[in-house]
Amino acid sequence: MDTAVIRLNPTAAADGVDFVRVGADGSRAEQGRLQPALLPRGMRLVAVWPAEEHALFALQLPAVATARLRGALAGALEERLLDDPASQHLAAGPREADGTLKLACACTLDTLSDALRRLADAAREADTVVPEGALIEPGEAWLLPLDTRRVRLLWRGTDGEAGWLHADASGDAPPLQAARLRCAPTLRALATRWWAQSVEDGDAAELLARAASSAWNLRQFELAPQAAVQRGLLAVREALRTPAWRRVVRLALVLLLVQVVGLEALALQLHARRHRLEAELRSAASHALPGQPAILDAALQMHRALDAARARAGVPGSGSLETLLGAAAQVLPPTRDVHGLVYQPGRLQLAVGASAAQAAVSRCEALGLHCEADDATLHLELEP
Repeated sequence: MDTAVIRLNPTAAADGVDFVRVGADGSRAEQGRLQPALLPRGMRLVAVWPAEEHALFALQLPAVATARLRGALAGALEERLLDDPASQHLAAGPREADGTLKLACACTLDTLSDALRRLADAAREADTVVPEGALIEPGEAWLLPLDTRRVRLLWRGTDGEAGWLHADASGDAPPLQAARLRCAPTLRALATRWWAQSVEDGDAAELLARAASSAWNLRQFELAPQAAVQRGLLAVREALRTPAWRRVVRLALVLLLVQVVGLEALALQLHARRHRLEAELRSAASHALPGQPAILDAALQMHRALDAARARAGVPGSGSLETLLGAAAQVLPPTRDVHGLVYQPGRLQLAVGASAAQAAVSRCEALGLHCEADDATLHLELEP
């Protein structure tokens, strides 16, 4: 999967963000400057936090559980932080093979969270946030243009700690000791004049592209994705407590109450109508069956009374063999042979073949019959 890498701005920038698209093989597919909302979709998004906004610290922290990691970092860095630790976002670097930590990052919490919020407002969510200082190899330095007169100097010591400096291109060389110096091609002459050592070409896009394979991620603790969801729910809850939203919630509750009362009233009407129809049915059955002591199931009792009357008159009942055979003769083709017959009161099974059984089922509904086809057998019974 391709990765979109951007340089996250500490403040809102009208001209967008620096952007590099890195292929699955590590090659740079495209680069430029885009508005966050126009970044390519369907790929992993990595944000790089500028070196001017964070500090990398070398430390020796033993393996600790994730639940106690935030407190361990605060204790290890408390005396090295210039600002109040409560206002700082602390993040652990990649763990060593034995679980120990040798690097940590500190930055201002509000600044980073605001930048992530602006990115989310543009309908983009950064999967990973990488500190720019961690993109530089230990003992390496980068010289990049800042504007027409100034340059950015980024470096990293052999212990892993990183630093930065904005320098005037017309001034003296900043003090620097680096085993490897890289700079933008346009600054090659300046770098050679300042330090008189071999210089390799490298631009800002190349440095950004390294973030696609970085093991760093500043989205930890309060800036972790699940924490962002919790903060969003908390913000919604706080918004619902404002006077305007309280009125909306009250109106919604009133409408819901009216809806519930209306449904309850409709249910009561339907219930009363059902009882009225059942009473009318029992009354009609009592007049039709004057000798019946009590009407418990009007439909069933009327059905049985009709069958008894048919039997007394010598007419086949609704569930008799004659009636079922007559119904079967209406749904089966006249030339169809019957290979087997099983009769039970009110139910008839005919072995007529699979095709004839399926064809008969389609004709049953129009005649008020209940039919089922089971392989080559037709099951037939009259609806009560």
